[in-house]
Amino acid sequence: MLTAHAGTPEAERREFGPDYDDHGLLFCWENGKPPHPDTITRRFKRLAASAGLPEIDLHDVRHSYATAGRDAKIDWKALSQRIGHADVAFTMKQYVQADLEADRQVANTLAALIIGGALTSTEVTEEVTADDKAGDTGAVARTRAPLANPLASGKRKAPSVIGRGL
Repeated sequence: MLTAHAGTPEAERREFGPDYDDHGLLFCWENGKPPHPDTITRRFKRLAASAGLPEIDLHDVRHSYATAGRDAKIDWKALSQRIGHADVAFTMKQYVQADLEADRQVANTLAALIIGGALTSTEVTEEVTADDKAGDTGAVARTRAPLANPLASGKRKAPSVIGRGL
C-alpha cells in the first residue's frame, strides 16, 4: 500500500507543474503543501474508531511501537533510528514504557531468594576488650555473632505484594 502511494506525489507534482509546493513529503495535499497536524490526528482517531480500536492519542502509537520493538528484542540502535532519534539513550528514556512484567519477575525472584534463605548471611566479628568484660587488662577477645535472615526460618512469611495489581 505504501509502495503504491509513493508514486502519488510525483504524479501530482507533474500535474501541478510550477504551482506544486514541493516540501519533499510523502503525505501532503495534492498541491504539495503539508497538512495541518490536527488533520492527521482527526483522521487517525476516525480510522482507529472505525477499526474498533481503543481510543489512543496518535503520539502514543510511537510509545507502543518502541515498546513492541523492545519486547521483540529489536536492536536499540535500529529501533531508535526507525523512530527518528539520533540518540539511543533518548529513545530508551522517553519512549519505552516500564516493563511491568520484567519488574514483577525481578521482585519475585529476589523475594524468593530472601524468604527462602538462599541469600547467605555473613558473620560479623565484634571486638570485645577486657574492659568490657569487667577487667582492665587491655586484652582483646573476639566473639562471632551470625546474622540471620528472620524469614529464612520459615516462622515468618513476607507478604506478597507483587502480582496483586499493585
